[in-house]
Amino acid sequence: MKKLWLTFGLLGVVLQLGYSADPSKRWFRLTILHTNDTHGHLLPFSYPEGVPPDSPVAQMAHRTNIGGVARRATLIQRLREQLQPYPALVIDAGDYMDGTPFSLEFRGEADVACMNACGYEFGTLGNHEFSNPLEEVLRLVRLSRFQTVCANLRYRDTGEPLVPPYVITQVGELRVALFGLVMTDTQNYRGARERVQVLNPFEVARELVPQLRQQADVVILISHLGYGDDERLAREVPGIDVIVGGHSHTRLAQPRFIEWQQKSPANLGGTVIVQAHQWGGELGRLDLLFWRDIDANRLELVGYKGQLIPITADIPDHAETQRVLNRYWKRIAGKYGRIVGEATDDFVQRGDDLAHYYMVGDAVRATFGVDFDLQNMFGIRIELARGAITYFDLARMMPFGNTVARFEITGRDLKRLLAEQRPTVSGIRYRVQNRQLVEATINGAPIEDERIYKGTTNSYFADRYLKPLGVSYADTGKVLLDVVADYIRKQRRVSPAYDGRRVVR
Repeated sequence: MKKLWLTFGLLGVVLQLGYSADPSKRWFRLTILHTNDTHGHLLPFSYPEGVPPDSPVAQMAHRTNIGGVARRATLIQRLREQLQPYPALVIDAGDYMDGTPFSLEFRGEADVACMNACGYEFGTLGNHEFSNPLEEVLRLVRLSRFQTVCANLRYRDTGEPLVPPYVITQVGELRVALFGLVMTDTQNYRGARERVQVLNPFEVARELVPQLRQQADVVILISHLGYGDDERLAREVPGIDVIVGGHSHTRLAQPRFIEWQQKSPANLGGTVIVQAHQWGGELGRLDLLFWRDIDANRLELVGYKGQLIPITADIPDHAETQRVLNRYWKRIAGKYGRIVGEATDDFVQRGDDLAHYYMVGDAVRATFGVDFDLQNMFGIRIELARGAITYFDLARMMPFGNTVARFEITGRDLKRLLAEQRPTVSGIRYRVQNRQLVEATINGAPIEDERIYKGTTNSYFADRYLKPLGVSYADTGKVLLDVVADYIRKQRRVSPAYDGRRVVR
């Protein structure tokens, strides 16, 4: 611990010094500027005011009119200029698409084009990039001017890497190894299902990291595994110096340090983990301080300092990035800029109640006149702010292009779905406690095992959860987004429901 605080002090000194201030050439600084899970948020956005006080969003200094890729590009450019003569690497940890109309309409192309304009240099693939067919995933990789790395993706038939597993590059005096990993559940996404094999990331890392350490001064993992697995990986696979993380949308206001072993008296002997929440509302910055070990003839990581920098309205748009963005936005602005209705209050989570999910389910059930509706958790991507509701807002809520499916199901199978999948509901009230269903009613009456009920859900839920139960369904061809938009347009004004219909303990 004393050594760690000492390196913080040394880093504070060196951060204020120019490169020429070290005639010994034994100090070196590398800065990583990082994002993750931007999910198509190329335009500035705002969070609802009524977010839960214990949520990551509530801890943010700025929540209104934040983000925007053109502002992000300006911030990156400014920081690079300020950091000279020391270098900065710009890295994204995946899921840059699937979240807004830009992804619905352009399937990642707009995101990659804007990232190219920002000057990204390295990245990995997230699971949501594989919402595309495989040919489109590979097209995005080819369009990227930044190097995509991922070590646990293989072609199923040949065993060849889908993209380069890692890259070793010289950054000033520093030899830098970067490799990528993506979560195994990516296997179930459209683009990976048939031709791609997703290997166990822990097994891959155990084999690869020792090789990289022999070839580089610093080993950086660009991870789309989620914070929990990043922390576990840091403990179980010593030798990773930095993990730039994604997938879990974790807001690490300060880096996390996981100690693994002592490489030398100077080396930190652990892994620094960073993650910058979501949507590009903040830019992650991690400064790394290195000291040259003359005996070992290598630079050793001896200190670090990190922060999340808000991307606010006082940062001007980067002209070239804005031009790139405008080429895409002008093609869809007429469709997505129109107002469809008004929210009388914020549609946010309060305890177990998920008002934004409830609105979607209520809209679908009312439209199709069924007994109930089910929506899977994480399928509704944003909470909805009070005020005018645009088609763009609703597309951010339902960005996946799912359609509505109708089906009939026995009460027995329905109760099994409620217990195992714990979906959000309309027309149903239920309680799950210790993974056991203890209460379930439809329109106030207990669900009967042998009775047949009529329901709706989205096409993803139907394919993922109804099909394995042997429950047949009919795809209506009606896009979920349009069904909800038409419902709000007819209602004109919609209000959030907080009625305790779904309780999971």
